[in-house]
Amino acid sequence: MPRTETRYERLDEIERLIASRLEGWTTGELARECGVDPDTILRDLVLLDARGVGIVKKGRRYVLDHGRALHTIKITNDEALALYLAARLLSRHSDEHNPHVVHALEKLSDALRTKSAIVAQHIARAALSVRGRQARPEYVEALEVLTQGWATGRKVRLRYRSYSKDETTERTIAPYFIEPSGIGYACHVIGFDELRGELRTFKVERIYEAHLTTDRFQVPDDFDPQHLLASAWGVIWRDAGAIEVVLRFSPSVVRRVKESVWHFSQCLEDLPDGSCLFTVWVGSTMEMKPWIRQWGADVTVVAPTELRAELITEVRAMVQVYGMTSSIGAVP
Repeated sequence: MPRTETRYERLDEIERLIASRLEGWTTGELARECGVDPDTILRDLVLLDARGVGIVKKGRRYVLDHGRALHTIKITNDEALALYLAARLLSRHSDEHNPHVVHALEKLSDALRTKSAIVAQHIARAALSVRGRQARPEYVEALEVLTQGWATGRKVRLRYRSYSKDETTERTIAPYFIEPSGIGYACHVIGFDELRGELRTFKVERIYEAHLTTDRFQVPDDFDPQHLLASAWGVIWRDAGAIEVVLRFSPSVVRRVKESVWHFSQCLEDLPDGSCLFTVWVGSTMEMKPWIRQWGADVTVVAPTELRAELITEVRAMVQVYGMTSSIGAVP
């Protein structure tokens, strides 16, 4: 039975298939995939070429010529909204001026103008917002080099300033994955660090210089960024799920806590007084601390003891900063 019901749907499916495989497809493979005969596929390929898709034949296979391809997508209003939401997140995930973000948003706005003028207008405004931020060329250059290294499988030599030790080191990394973070509006690269001999996470904003090398690398077959980051609150991980964090939320914020899934491992337990216990298992508590702080006195750290002690120390320091008399007792 054919996968597509109409010829127009089949043309879209063929275009998507060819664009998704660098080595291309034979007419026989496309015919089996679409549930039609090879002669039908040949006629479809002629129509796609007339559309300006840019399909070329290399041997027995048909591939996409990205130099002359005109990528066309057909979307519904609901899908346009999804693109708008993604564009808004893209424009807000970093506080850096990034010309590539600007250009991507402007192109998306142009593409959506005939479909939904109001959505296109707001995406264009998002592009203007990013364009107006202060430029930091070294950040953009570092991200460009990392992107090229990631895309082509080439190692990157960089100078990196560590936050915890306040030192600058030179190191060579193999960029396996690039991940944005909503915490601090930052961008991170995950890769094998030759200096430390292990997989590490680097904040792009702390990279001062980056140079593409000629050394090649291959991402290990067992590297799964989704699995790796599953236990992380943001992008920092250690031993997956090694730390149990238990928080008690006051009745006044329980409804808000329950409105969102904050972490895949979260468990909620209602208490008789209207409060609730919130439990998660994470690899590191470092990135949780700002989130915990934002709840103020409406949250209490129950466990682990180390995290509770850290926050009590911070509260004592704040009391001194504001010139108040501290009545905070010893850490239990």
